[in-house]
Amino acid sequence: MNVGIIGAGNSGLAMASHLSFVGHSIYLWNRSETTIEELMRTKIVKSKGVIVGELPLTEVTTNVQLVLEACEVILVTTPATSHRGLAKIMAPYLKEHHIVVLNPGRTFGAIDFKNELMNCSNTEDIKILETQTIIYTCRKTSPVDVNILALKREVLIATFRGVDIQEILERIPDELNRFYKPISSMVETSIGNVGMILHCAPMILNAGWVESSYPFRYYRDGISKTIARFIEKIDDERLMVARYLNHPVISIKEWMQISYNLDCDDLYSCIQNNPSYDEIFAPKSLTYRYIYEDIPFGLVPLESMGKNLGLPMKNTSLIIDMANSLLDEDFRAMGRTANKLNFDYTNLIRGIKVEDIEEHRE
Repeated sequence: MNVGIIGAGNSGLAMASHLSFVGHSIYLWNRSETTIEELMRTKIVKSKGVIVGELPLTEVTTNVQLVLEACEVILVTTPATSHRGLAKIMAPYLKEHHIVVLNPGRTFGAIDFKNELMNCSNTEDIKILETQTIIYTCRKTSPVDVNILALKREVLIATFRGVDIQEILERIPDELNRFYKPISSMVETSIGNVGMILHCAPMILNAGWVESSYPFRYYRDGISKTIARFIEKIDDERLMVARYLNHPVISIKEWMQISYNLDCDDLYSCIQNNPSYDEIFAPKSLTYRYIYEDIPFGLVPLESMGKNLGLPMKNTSLIIDMANSLLDEDFRAMGRTANKLNFDYTNLIRGIKVEDIEEHRE
């Protein structure tokens, strides 16, 4: 099968390696040519870890039209900060037969992507899905090398209400369906977004160490018992929002137990006993996606939902406020909210339909 992969970062190279390894023809697109110059020349990605090999790519390009004309299945692996821009770039070429999977959607990714397609006058019945997280625990180690540390055992995937997700999944590579677990509502993928729970607070609370450029392991060293307990307080607020919307999600501890097959009593012990976190070092700057993606496209919509429901979001709000003050940003202004995306939070209880967005745009 021809498969289009959008983005040549950590998860883009991991997904390209994985699907090439099992025999698919990979069309890899990246916006910046400088990022993929060597890949364009060699058309080989070198993978180590749980997938090993020098794996061929059919095409590596900055021409999105070429990829969309060659591939029915399009796997978006970029940070959520790029979703709206990608929808704009892809809008002229996306047709009814296309399937777009946001890996991951973060919070409301599929809604944001669909809304931007409508802004670009694309009203085709494109199938847009979002995952809760990426399949891979991975790091890109050079422009052509990726280290895949683990494959998560289960990744939630959802689409708009009223769309037959099983029929869509039958049209994507079988290998991905080993990991994807289809669910009925995007509430569970959006509020199930674990990146915002694991990424934001540790970055803010380790700001001094991050800026010191002293190498430390992000999870093992950066998440102490005290920080882990604070993360669980934010997670409790996330779980409360999900319960109020009648779509309960599992805790971050339970997610880690399932994803990595761990036996642990609390979040701290899960992190310390997860071998996949051995080699993951902290970013060397605060201007990193753990803040600039996971706060505006994770914590901000979570806080907005909670407050709309009348819930106290004290710990979630605290991290957003600290990030705003530390970095002189307004993450709430740049973040995803229902008002910006043309839907109503009350729609989440029964599930978002494409028609909900259309009605709010009128």
